[in-house]
Amino acid sequence: MKNLITILSFGILLFSCNKKETQQTSTSRSDSTETKKEFVIDSVRVQDSLQVAKTLTLSFEKQTLVFPSITNKTVLDSIYKPAGISASDYSKKSLTEVLEKLKKESLKIDDSNDYLPEFKQTWDEVSGMKLISHQNDVLTLQYSGSGYSGGAHGYYFENYKTFDLENNKVVSQTDIFKNPTDASWDKILKNHFDEQEQKEMLLVDKIELNDNFYFDQNKITFVYNQYEITAYAAGVVYITLNFKDIKDQLKPEFLNRFNVK
Repeated sequence: MKNLITILSFGILLFSCNKKETQQTSTSRSDSTETKKEFVIDSVRVQDSLQVAKTLTLSFEKQTLVFPSITNKTVLDSIYKPAGISASDYSKKSLTEVLEKLKKESLKIDDSNDYLPEFKQTWDEVSGMKLISHQNDVLTLQYSGSGYSGGAHGYYFENYKTFDLENNKVVSQTDIFKNPTDASWDKILKNHFDEQEQKEMLLVDKIELNDNFYFDQNKITFVYNQYEITAYAAGVVYITLNFKDIKDQLKPEFLNRFNVK
């Protein structure tokens, strides 16, 4: 009888241990299936051309990114403002309608013949958005464009914006630097002006920080478009600063938020 009781007790203990182990395994499996919401990016492109006269063809092309994962209206307004786009919502359908409207305006026929070129030309308008990076709720985008509408030459530009999706804001100079207007920035930027040919085409005596930049954990690059600080022939100017060289100029909260090394 004593042996029977001992066997039954052992069996109950073994069943309890197995049940507990099964519950722990089930819980672990449940945790592993929880994944972070996927960040989705799509795009819309509209393009067309129209011959408005024997010597003139108008061409239009505009591409924009679509962000179904971003729902904050303020952030979305800030994302599309540099692209010249404003809408009540930024769904793929709405953005397509906006781009079609912009295309129609760009290819509108002018009844006046005063502007017609003597020789055949294509006047074009091209612009687009590009993803530079998305990591740790930090989104960096490039806005670029080019065009020609007569004259000696066309134009080209590159603009960059970084968005802090955790705090729903655009990252600006004042979020990064203790004093963005410090006079020492002119010397720092000129010392990192690597392209000597571009440097010889400077149009300004003093280079200042601007809000056209992109960065990673190690460095920040400031972008200056044609005529901003140099002559047209110099093209777009890129000045890159390593964070380790200007660490005393950086805000502690910026270092922590963006894991700057």
